[in-house]
Amino acid sequence: MKPLPKRAPSGATGNDARATPPSRPGRISLYALPDTETAATIAARRALMSRKGLTVEEAHELARERRRQAVRKGRFNRTARLLALAGIAGSALAAVGSMRDSLALLLAGYALAGLAGVALLAYLTRRSAARLRPLEDFYRPDEQPATAADIALLRQLSEADPELAVITTAWWRSRAPIRKADLRLALDLQRAKLG
Repeated sequence: MKPLPKRAPSGATGNDARATPPSRPGRISLYALPDTETAATIAARRALMSRKGLTVEEAHELARERRRQAVRKGRFNRTARLLALAGIAGSALAAVGSMRDSLALLLAGYALAGLAGVALLAYLTRRSAARLRPLEDFYRPDEQPATAADIALLRQLSEADPELAVITTAWWRSRAPIRKADLRLALDLQRAKLG
């Protein structure tokens, strides 16, 4: 049996078995991005794709926590302490006026204590009214549910942009309602694409 002839390496000609391998390009790109793609469109698309829908329960829990903080902050802060001290000082002044038989000091003390007491009561009542306000008052602007006009605008944007239509299809099926923040993400993508 005859031995098989040796094969030349790929890329080599029949005469030159030691041909140089084909040269590689200096820059390799994994993605073929069009020239219109900018950093702004990439960032807007990334934000849109990583949108986290906020369910009604989650939004209520966030608003409830903000309301708790507002009530806690308004319970007895610096202004309330100053009014309480003014009431105590007025009572002390009235006591001194009573001991010295000074009608002017007595009346001034009662007036100061009365005014401080009324102001403190009004201040605390107004502050604790946060507990009675509805949760919707404690939503941030982006957490507000989208209005009918917002939904119509989002549909219009989706019809004009097929990429946005594909992304927002999942939003309509989601348990989380569409909110103002979602509309802002869609508008950001459109603005980035327009340049």
